[in-house]
This record gives sequence, C-alpha cells and structure tokens, in this order.
Amino acid sequence: MNHEAFQQQLVKFPTNVSAVLQSLTQQQGRLDPEQVLTLQELLQLSTEGLLKVLLPLAGAMSTCPVSNFSVGAIVEGYREHGPGPFYLGANLETLGQPLKMSIHAEQAAICNAWHQNETRLRCLMVNEAPCGHCRQFINELNEVGQMDILVSQLHSEQQRHYRITNLLPDAFGPENLHQATRLMSTTSQSLASPDPTDELVNAATEAARRSYAPYSGCYSGVSLRLKNGTVITGRYAENAAFNPGLTAIEAALVSLRLNSLGEPHSKIIDAVLVEKQAPVSHLAMASSILGHHGAQLRHYTV
Repeated sequence: MNHEAFQQQLVKFPTNVSAVLQSLTQQQGRLDPEQVLTLQELLQLSTEGLLKVLLPLAGAMSTCPVSNFSVGAIVEGYREHGPGPFYLGANLETLGQPLKMSIHAEQAAICNAWHQNETRLRCLMVNEAPCGHCRQFINELNEVGQMDILVSQLHSEQQRHYRITNLLPDAFGPENLHQATRLMSTTSQSLASPDPTDELVNAATEAARRSYAPYSGCYSGVSLRLKNGTVITGRYAENAAFNPGLTAIEAALVSLRLNSLGEPHSKIIDAVLVEKQAPVSHLAMASSILGHHGAQLRHYTV
C-alpha cells in the first residue's frame, strides 16, 4: 500500500485547499460537512463539482498490482439539509489471491461510510461505470432507490447520472429473499464475546455484532492489531446474490488502507476473526489473506 501516491496527489491542490484535505489522513478518508462547505467556497464548486475534483485523490488510494488500473470512488452521507460527509475509496487487489478477492472502489467507499456509522447515502461518484458486481452490491443498500449514482471519467467533462433501476433493471435483491433489513440499516446482533478479557477479541466481536449477514447467518468481524498499537476492524457485508458480498477481512483491509494515507501502515502483529456458527465460514479466506501480511489468525466461533 503506497501512501506516497496519495500525498503526491494531495500537494497538487492549492495550499489552503491541501490544508483542509490533509484531514483525510486523520479521519479515515472522511471529510466532514463543514470541511466540504469550506472546500466548496475555496474552489467555487458545487457539491458535484467538488466530488469530481476529488476523484483523482480517491484514485490515488488504489492498490492494484494485478490490473494496474486505478479506480476511485466517493460517497456522500445523507443529510436532510446541506451536504453530508464525503467518504473516499479505491480498488484494492492482493497478489497471489483469486480475482474474487479484488475490492472494488465502490465497495471500499461504501464500506468506509458504513464503518463510520452512516446509515444512508445521498450519492456515489466513480470515475468508471460500475461493473455488474458493484451494481449488485449497491442494490443491497438502505434507501438505495433514492441514491444518485454519478459516473465522471477523469479526462472527460461528461457526467452521467443514474438511479440503481437504470443500472440494474429487473434486479434480484433482498426483497426476493423476503429480507426487509438492508445493508447500512441500524441493526445489531446479540453476540457474546468469547473472551471478554481480550481487547482484540472484543473488537472483533463488536464488528461481528454490527455485520450484515441475513442470508447465511454468519455474522462475522475481524480485528487487527498493528505494531504501533492501532486496532483496525472490519465487518462482513452479505448480498442477496451471495458472491458480491464483502467479507470481514476485506473490510478490514479497506480500513487498513484508510489508516495509512499519511504514512506507511504498521505491520500486523495480531489478528482475530469472530464469527457466528453458520453453514459457511470465512476462516480459510481470512487466514490466507493474513498469511500474505505475515500474521497469524486467531479464530473464535460463537
């Protein structure tokens, strides 16, 4: 994960703008509403115009050793009045893993907002049209029918507006499986920590409680301890079509990338997966991914 690419993109902005954007490194790739308004005033841009200007910065977060193709995405949290917070994301790929392990930019931005307690999105902007995988993932979101999806290629002035019904007609979604709750809804599972004396186990359990797994019931969370003492977590996000979901370890990798925008990320020295007993398990995938980081995984079933 190259933090330098993000910093190099950051300094391309005017100094007063860059000073505001530097907060992204301390806020896990988030801009608060007041920061959004400040940037709009400094750059004399609409909300959509600001999203467009920030897309290259989101793309600079990309880790793409397989495709060598960077994609950036930004989502805006829903607020009834005024702009919502912006959350950045980019595609993340892992060498030695199947292509299924690729985290798409739209997934990363949505995961970022979800981890920071957003329950609904006003819009999503991405620099390439969402693939079918991402359209299916987006379709799982809370209040998705009201969300704007904007496609704005970096080297083009053209901007296209969509609703999910345009991108995914005749969709198969939660309602087809009689599921009323959607991804990003405020729900929590009653899961007891398997070791209340262990901080990392408790963090993974809390992530599992707030995960979204209505189809398999495999509510799961991952926690990572870095050498510098930081604890990173990730929650499982399931999908009605099953495959386009985001596992807890993938979500944790998104959080790890967002934690390293200002400096190289610290080494992972401990990792925990907590998951509810179910017909599926994420143990093999999480262990494989963490093996690439030289970390052992502790696994608990509740």
